[in-house]
Amino acid sequence: MPKKPDSRPATSLAEANMRRKVEQSTLVRALSSESVELPKVKPPSLEGLEVTVPRAPDITEQALLERFHELRREHATRRQRAVGEPVAEGDLVVVDVLAFAFGKLIPFSIRSDFRTELAPIPALPGFLEGLVGHKVGEQVRVPVKLPASYPAEWLRGVEAQFVVDLKQAWQLTLPEEESPEFLARLGRGKTLEEVMGSIASELEEELIDSLWIEAEQRVLDEVAERTQVELPASLIDEEIRRLWGRTEGRILALRGLPTADQEALLQSWLSDPGQRLEAERRLRVSLGLGALIESQGLKLEEAQIHGLLERVAPQLGMKREEVLQALKTDRAVARTVAETALHLHAVEYVMERARIHFEGAEEGRAQLGKR
Repeated sequence: MPKKPDSRPATSLAEANMRRKVEQSTLVRALSSESVELPKVKPPSLEGLEVTVPRAPDITEQALLERFHELRREHATRRQRAVGEPVAEGDLVVVDVLAFAFGKLIPFSIRSDFRTELAPIPALPGFLEGLVGHKVGEQVRVPVKLPASYPAEWLRGVEAQFVVDLKQAWQLTLPEEESPEFLARLGRGKTLEEVMGSIASELEEELIDSLWIEAEQRVLDEVAERTQVELPASLIDEEIRRLWGRTEGRILALRGLPTADQEALLQSWLSDPGQRLEAERRLRVSLGLGALIESQGLKLEEAQIHGLLERVAPQLGMKREEVLQALKTDRAVARTVAETALHLHAVEYVMERARIHFEGAEEGRAQLGKR
């Protein structure tokens, strides 16, 4: 495994998705809300903070082939399909999705402007295949028997209905695998073997990044455990409501679904044990970090905030340029950016004081968290 560079890489959108569990609580970000009273906590002790990250799985041939397939699709010739034109397997499609079971919306299944290849996915067998032959602009009902591996136990083996709006589609003509023109455009080598070697190195770097992310999550799990505070159920409810409002709630409102349906879905979120545990964890992490910021007098100069924009922007759902513009024109956004940057600074403060072991690391490499 190659050595991690001293400077942390900028957070890409893909990494931002992987970092979901270590992001700042949506509730604690909304510090301006006078309707929410946050409990006072003592800063968690960082003494003896030590975690172990399990060994990562090896990079497989299948992973190499999948990444190569993605590169071919990125460099494919595209033709947008007209409204009313049937879609075909391999197309790039943009869809909205609502899923139902027992006549009710399935929580955590709603998607808006979801872009994907029209190809089978093991997690939902028959779902995307059911769109083949239907027309752009059409609303399609796809019956899917949810697999035994479906995350919600109570829905495993259930016949669900996926309502899909086929909004856009592009026909892709992929380049020949060993075409000299294609290999030259990739810029990863002159032969297919060199390209695959480049992909293997890229996947290994991503694997190292994922280990850092896992380490950070485990350290923050420990911070949550050490943050001694009684969190009332109402506070956890409010945290879940805010997150739901930014995700599925926003989509349902934009689609104009009946209020009763929206409320039923929200209640599913509020009663989900996993959501409640994760909301409590987010609150504990954020409150603990906030207490450390105050007790240690952690601050950021404007130049430091700008230096963190590559990591802040994805967490706010914005591009770096949008954040820069907002900093000049919108005080509310500027405050949120500053708070998020300070939060990330506090995470780094904790990480620098944590002892991190990576299973399988060479002797002397057991503390990748140290710089």
